[in-house]
Amino acid sequence: MPNALAHLGVNGLATKPVIKSADLKWVYLGAIIPDIAWILQRVIKVIYPSVNGYDLRLYAIIQASLLFSIILSFWFSSFSKNQLRAFIILSIGSFLHLLLDACQIKWANGVLLFAPFSWKLLEFGFFWPESWATYLITLFSLSYVIVYWEKAIAKAPDLEIRSVKYHSVYLLVLLSYFILPFTMMQGPLNANDHYVKTLRNYNNRSGKYIEFDRRKIFSKDGTLYLHTFANENIKLTGKGLPSQATVSIKGKFADNNTIKVSRFHIHSVIFRDGASYAGLTLVLLIWVLSIIKRKQSMEKQNN
Repeated sequence: MPNALAHLGVNGLATKPVIKSADLKWVYLGAIIPDIAWILQRVIKVIYPSVNGYDLRLYAIIQASLLFSIILSFWFSSFSKNQLRAFIILSIGSFLHLLLDACQIKWANGVLLFAPFSWKLLEFGFFWPESWATYLITLFSLSYVIVYWEKAIAKAPDLEIRSVKYHSVYLLVLLSYFILPFTMMQGPLNANDHYVKTLRNYNNRSGKYIEFDRRKIFSKDGTLYLHTFANENIKLTGKGLPSQATVSIKGKFADNNTIKVSRFHIHSVIFRDGASYAGLTLVLLIWVLSIIKRKQSMEKQNN
């Protein structure tokens, strides 16, 4: 993805003209729903470092698809007084998020709009995360959030806690978001999404084409290594490679444990991660401040 912040203004600009009554809090929430799968992946790796990295990656790929983003949108919408409107806003937000993600150059990566019918990753590849297009979109989104800040927090969130029976039904929806991916993992594996099938076939890698998206490389004893999402360190050879950086690469396995790199791109970790954390923080802050304002308003009315 470009970064979490970049999605906020784009979603607001695209959604508000279509649904004029759309609360920006729901718009912003919809803008980050597909990323929740990747956030959960990071949390799981911290809590359970020995988790099978390949299975976890397949699981996250499925959860980040449009289908599962819509499932999660359906669950979130159950807390809104106007459930249908909230569901539409969140679903549109998820779709716009994935569409913008597909515009970015993402080697070994992409988005799934048509799963489970197709597990082919969609990637238009218009611009890198480190490009003027990304910087301008991010700057626009930050400006959008600032301009509409008061409007976003002033409007009371249309939240409603209903009966236990009602929310019990939607708990099944939430459980399906976590359980159903286990039944579909063969799909992205067979499609070789993120090259998981190639990578996990340790003894038959030699000569196979490979790509990686945003992985750390480092030097040890004069040898370059790439640290994979499955916590494997694979040797790298190739001209011009940095001794330490976060990169995307293309290449071929020279043997089962060495990749001959043909192309690489160095990423700016500080910008992308910083903008993502800022975006997530802003969404959380807007929701919290809005709820606090609503509570204070209700207390004044009661007094």
